Amino acid sequence: MQLMGSPARLAPIVTRAAFVAVVAWLVLYFGFLRPTQMRWGATDVEVATALPGDRAVGNATFVATRAMTIDATPEQVWPWIVKMGAAERRFVKGFEVNRYMLWLTRTPPRVSWCWSLAQAGPGRTRVVTRVRFSHAWLAPGAWRVVAEDFRNFYVVRKALFDVKAAAEASARR
Repeated sequence: MQLMGSPARLAPIVTRAAFVAVVAWLVLYFGFLRPTQMRWGATDVEVATALPGDRAVGNATFVATRAMTIDATPEQVWPWIVKMGAAERRFVKGFEVNRYMLWLTRTPPRVSWCWSLAQAGPGRTRVVTRVRFSHAWLAPGAWRVVAEDFRNFYVVRKALFDVKAAAEASARR
């Protein structure tokens, strides 16, 4: 007695199930997860506000604005942004002390990453960061786009939490 169908009969079922799973995952990702990742912590106003570097990557297909409030003044947050910028020295394009730092790649793919600081009340700073670049959506390796989306989200989120921890620790001293 055979419990399963023959491999030839199961192949179309498995193929359809895999197709449905992939389509469901893509709908979930692009419909719900990606929009949340692209604006994690940011208000509608912060997402809509122009930042330095926005024009540097014109037709960006990846625009992520993430934000966080830090319990420290912009003057206490700034050194930690500068410290990260020093590590990325080859990319630093412009800055205004205690206001913003812009990193911009010199070679393709063109990427801009802006860190903006604004007073958010006594002893508090609102940090808004925006990354812009262009994906090759229709390239043969387009599946890497989703992997880059995930990687960027976790890298930027970790950087925000690292800056927050360091700035708040120095503010308490």
